[in-house]
Amino acid sequence: MEMKGAGEPVTQDKKYKEFTEGRAKKLYEELMLQYLKSGANDVDADRKAKAIIRKQCSIRGMPFWPWA
Repeated sequence: MEMKGAGEPVTQDKKYKEFTEGRAKKLYEELMLQYLKSGANDVDADRKAKAIIRKQCSIRGMPFWPWA
């Protein structure tokens, strides 16, 4: 057990790629197209894409942009 590190605290210091507003807008555009192609309407596609942008901001501990 000791050799496997049992009992040691687990750290989850994942390093995420920088999430700039430019990257976020590009991701939003790609997500919108993907959701629209899958049959979602404009409102649903927008809501889902923005939810993913907000989730990515939350993962990184950063504030959302006003448009998200």
